[in-house]
Amino acid sequence: MELYKGKNWDVIFVDWCQEFIGDCIISCNKESLSDLTDEDWQELGRLEKELERISKKLFNATMFNFACLMNNAYRDNEKPNVHFHFIPRYKNKLKLFNKVYKDKHFGYNFWKWALNKFKSQKDIFTKEERLKIFQMMKEEFNINGVNNA
Repeated sequence: MELYKGKNWDVIFVDWCQEFIGDCIISCNKESLSDLTDEDWQELGRLEKELERISKKLFNATMFNFACLMNNAYRDNEKPNVHFHFIPRYKNKLKLFNKVYKDKHFGYNFWKWALNKFKSQKDIFTKEERLKIFQMMKEEFNINGVNNA
């Protein structure tokens, strides 16, 4: 679900899984980090800053992981595109939609337990609740003085 569409970057809300509340992908059409222009980097910085602001304001996020992992494109024989995973992390429990969310492995690499079904972080939200999280973020999103809602 598109949270933002800019000149060089799109922000996609990870509606298929919110194991980390506010999880998004920031994507452009460039194939390599070395293809990014100064303008691309500047817009990316503004987007990262805005996503941090939103996640702190709406969900009281503590810190953020920001990762560029492009291995799958090569493994799956697809054209690679530069994209970053924006992963808010939470030191404290958060009550949302009458549920208590806990970032099970706060302070650790978010991929460390991803493939272990017993130790992995669980998405506790329904499809409808993920849509509400998206709507909350969309309404709050404001970059360059323009609200994208």
